[in-house]
Amino acid sequence: MPVKPNFAILSYLYIHTAGAGNTGYANVYTTKRAYVMNLVAATANSIQFQANETLKRVYISTKCAAAGSIELSRQSSSQAAIAGLATPDVLGRVDVEAVTTSGLPQQNYEFNFD
Repeated sequence: MPVKPNFAILSYLYIHTAGAGNTGYANVYTTKRAYVMNLVAATANSIQFQANETLKRVYISTKCAAAGSIELSRQSSSQAAIAGLATPDVLGRVDVEAVTTSGLPQQNYEFNFD
């Protein structure tokens, strides 16, 4: 059974994007509401929760000019470049294939904690 990550009021969920031009959208669903945001390339995109929240699901739609990755984390700095097992603060990670080599116009990912 998946772990349901809990966040205290005013804590952050970070969505780290790595790779040139890795942009897109994130839809974050908690037990109380939905958060929708644009993802900016090579940045620690963040959502600050306005109440105590339990993360249920995250949908990400992205495209990338060069191969990259997306990481969901409680930490403001990404662990994607660190070899070995990630700390428990990392909630999920995916590789994003480059549009220029794959021809894929958009890639979609789902992180399900429900």
